[in-house]
Amino acid sequence: MSDDLPDCKLCAACCFSPQDHYVLVTGYDHARMLPEERRALTEFEDIHCYMKMKDGHCAALVRVGAEWLCSIYERRPELCRDYERGGDACIVDRERLPLIGR
Repeated sequence: MSDDLPDCKLCAACCFSPQDHYVLVTGYDHARMLPEERRALTEFEDIHCYMKMKDGHCAALVRVGAEWLCSIYERRPELCRDYERGGDACIVDRERLPLIGR
C-alpha cells in the first residue's frame, strides 16, 4: 500500500457520520443484499432507502481487532463502491473525523 493513501481498515472515516441518513441505497443496492441484511441494515424514509446508522457509523461497519470491516463488502451500496480511497471525499472525511466524536 502506498504511504500517501490511508489504510481503509484502520480509518473507516467514510463510514462515520453524525447524520441519520448518510448512505443512500438504490433499488439495485437493496436487491443485491440478502433479505436479513435488508431488514437489519436498511431503513426507509418516505420513498428513499438508507443504510442504518449505529453509534455514529454505518450499521454494516464492524470492528474486528484493530480493523474496521464492512460486513456486506461484496454487496455494499454503489455509493460506497464509487468512493475513492485517497480521493477528495476521503480527504474531507478524514479531516472531519475528529469532529464527529470517533
